[in-house]
Amino acid sequence: MNHSGQPAEPNRDLVESAIVEMLEIAEREGISAADFLQMLDSGMRVADFLTAMGIPADAEDGFDCDC
Repeated sequence: MNHSGQPAEPNRDLVESAIVEMLEIAEREGISAADFLQMLDSGMRVADFLTAMGIPADAEDGFDCDC
């Protein structure tokens, strides 16, 4: 949160890096980028995707994949 009580703006580089890493994980599992985005658009949560891939997702610590 910033000083006005609004959520802080996300770090663009961090978000981009996380998206790229998730797309790479999906690709290794045979899921195309288009299919992955469709799953997100259909309501799948990122944490659920990571859990299904066997990667613990912790909101405070982010995720770490040595895949």
